[in-house]
Amino acid sequence: MSKLYSIGELLIDFQSVGNGGLKETKQFVKNAGGAPANVCVQAVKLGQKAAYLTKVGNDGFGDFLIESLKTEGVETSFISKTDEYDTSLAFVSFKEGGEREFSFYRKAAADLHFTEEDFKGVEFHAGDILEFGSVALKTQEARDTHVKLIKRAKKSGAIICFDPNLRFNLWESKDELKKVVNEFSAYADVIKVGCDELEFLKDLPADKAVKTMFGGNLKILLVTDGGKGAKLYLSDGREYSCNGYKVNTIDTTGAGDSFFGGVIAQLMQEKLYEQGLVNGETDYNKILDFACKCGAYTTTGYGAIPAMGNREKIEKAVK
Repeated sequence: MSKLYSIGELLIDFQSVGNGGLKETKQFVKNAGGAPANVCVQAVKLGQKAAYLTKVGNDGFGDFLIESLKTEGVETSFISKTDEYDTSLAFVSFKEGGEREFSFYRKAAADLHFTEEDFKGVEFHAGDILEFGSVALKTQEARDTHVKLIKRAKKSGAIICFDPNLRFNLWESKDELKKVVNEFSAYADVIKVGCDELEFLKDLPADKAVKTMFGGNLKILLVTDGGKGAKLYLSDGREYSCNGYKVNTIDTTGAGDSFFGGVIAQLMQEKLYEQGLVNGETDYNKILDFACKCGAYTTTGYGAIPAMGNREKIEKAVK
């Protein structure tokens, strides 16, 4: 059975109790978070094997995060601890109308300083998936580690999946963020990107930007557009669309991660690596539709990981 390896940030999401800005909020609820970690958990909830690769501070927050992933069934043997750096923290408050306000505490984050040595025990095999985002690409040290792991994974026949997940307030320069994301996009077999993110990265309207993404390694491009649904594009020119699902949305945190976790779980379940990802037998409409259901389901509860469902719950609740 193939395995998903997600690498990147692992942080505490402190989510506000009640509505209001960060200035007004007096209480927060603590949950495990970080986009690649959310993707990892969703894939596990859908029946896949997964391991998380990162570094946390040698503190209570780090212990909490490791235990949280263990509880969800994620392998945590490749999460190391350090006394030199801190565990990442993020605070989010919910305003009227669903708007969110974020504040990140990760200038000395442990997950920006992992090295290849931290993951020397990882053994990739054909059909495995290595998934990552851009938040943990902030330092040259972390970027070098990603490149080395990506090259190892590719050599073993693993699939590379990338979600840029742009967080402008974590970078001093938007131009640097754009440069780094475009560089790492070239490694990916599968990319999931928001419609607005794609326009930023390519300086083109989304429909025209799609065409510029193909020509290298990329085989599957997923473009999400919030409540309007998503589209799936293949390197052979085929494209599919889903208008999304109307649900009682409470919190959109982690919806995109749940969507991507749903896609990855299905790629693994269908063993698409055996068919080169792009083929004439796979029902790509089904893959996209179910991923949209995953994302929609997660918005019906608070938090990302606590709100995610398994296949039975998702199919039953989202019609």
